[in-house]
Amino acid sequence: MKIGTIVLTMLVLTLSIQAQDDYTAKIQHLRVEKDAELKSKKLSPLQKADRKAFDHLNYYPIDEAWNLEVDFAIVENGDTLGMMTSSGKTKQFYVYGRITIYHDGKRESLFAYNRIWPEGYVSEYPPSLFIPFKDHTSGNETYGGGRYLDIDIPAESGLIELDFNLCYNPYCAYGDGFSCPLPPEANALDFEVKAGEKNYTSH
Repeated sequence: MKIGTIVLTMLVLTLSIQAQDDYTAKIQHLRVEKDAELKSKKLSPLQKADRKAFDHLNYYPIDEAWNLEVDFAIVENGDTLGMMTSSGKTKQFYVYGRITIYHDGKRESLFAYNRIWPEGYVSEYPPSLFIPFKDHTSGNETYGGGRYLDIDIPAESGLIELDFNLCYNPYCAYGDGFSCPLPPEANALDFEVKAGEKNYTSH
């Protein structure tokens, strides 16, 4: 009986370690792809001189603890919002859902937005929800204009995964000439999100 318990425990630990390794590898692969994109003459938002000098982006260490299970509630008849951008213009979104996060026993919220595209425009990207946010690292370890997350569109309210290891900088962090949505006050988190992309600096 004791031997069986030990074997079962070892099996569970092995599977847990394997799952963690697979998760880390997946995130690392996405980061390598992002670096390749920024090095690409065709795809990079970087200026020519910065692109030639670019090596890699700066990230926090991958930590699966930042892959959170959170409550997602669809907002019926959500408000339309003209979200201010870095260029002074606005982009139109509507509130699709509200995310509830518990951090150190404190309840926090983020709103998830759906883009309202100009009439006749067809996006090249698959449908998703846009979550711009700021936290206590913004303007210090991370870009002062906030960071972004994209998630699949939940069909109903309930628990979802929100992985802050995947949060990224807007193109405005890499140079001028972009019009990046600025996180609304409602999406300011009252804690440090030490996950995902950090400040961009030339390499």
